[in-house]
Amino acid sequence: MPARPLPPLVIRRVNWHRPVWVARVLAETLLFMAWVLLAAILLRLGPAIHAAAVPSLWALGLAMGSALAGHLWSRRLLWPPEAVHASPLSDTQRQADAQRLSDAVEQGRGEERLRIAQDLHDDIGARLLTLMYQAPTPEMGDYIRHTLQDLKTLTRGLAAPSHRLSDAAAEWKRDLSHRLELAHCALTWEMQADQDVDLSMVQWSALTRILRELVSNAICHARAEHVTVTLILAENMLTLRVSDDGQGQAPQQWAHGLGLSGVRKRVKQLNGEVRWFERDPVGICAEVWVPHFVGLPPAGQRSH
Repeated sequence: MPARPLPPLVIRRVNWHRPVWVARVLAETLLFMAWVLLAAILLRLGPAIHAAAVPSLWALGLAMGSALAGHLWSRRLLWPPEAVHASPLSDTQRQADAQRLSDAVEQGRGEERLRIAQDLHDDIGARLLTLMYQAPTPEMGDYIRHTLQDLKTLTRGLAAPSHRLSDAAAEWKRDLSHRLELAHCALTWEMQADQDVDLSMVQWSALTRILRELVSNAICHARAEHVTVTLILAENMLTLRVSDDGQGQAPQQWAHGLGLSGVRKRVKQLNGEVRWFERDPVGICAEVWVPHFVGLPPAGQRSH
């Protein structure tokens, strides 16, 4: 895909701030004093060269006039009139410039994501495909096949500019089903949505990684036999729950490693909150809720 040219750079004049004006007043004062000093020197040398050629009053006026003219001439060279009378940017111009910059940044990010997705598909995908056909055992072949499926899901997500919530949920359900099946763990998937919305890349990426990490914790640490995922979108509020029947200990006793930090970071990107609590009689439930989920700012206007 050929790269698109960036919007043209527009250089606009801006008003000077107060510290700049103070520095300029001091500079002009020193400049004028220098011209007055030069005029005073010429005034004293004048009678010595041309004795009484001009009356002293006329000589003083001529010298001061010359100093003022020299000051204005040098002032015009140092500070052109267009720099003095700079017009401020209007709110519309500032918003237009900010929008052009945001569009250019988002375009660059999109092209970089597409390049990474293409490299992953061509390089890593080809290697996994070779390993799958050379797997020493059927179990290893199935594991590589599911890993290849995960890679395809990831690359499709990176290449797409946006995702429908219903399509993304179907991908998440299929991905989690494959992973839990390998771990001999059952999945119950529940979804309710009062509208089908477009997910930005930030939303899709964050939710995908949150789901994978929470399910990985249920498989690896809790050794669960059943995982329930509930996804609810109602009145612009997104609620995600991942619960298991495993042997997880109290969340207050957990060591905060990269997994939990990654989940908190992804939830923070969505401007949401997350909490873990124990289930009765056994198991752990992780709950994520994101208010104002619909209509979030574009990905280019938020932190990654």
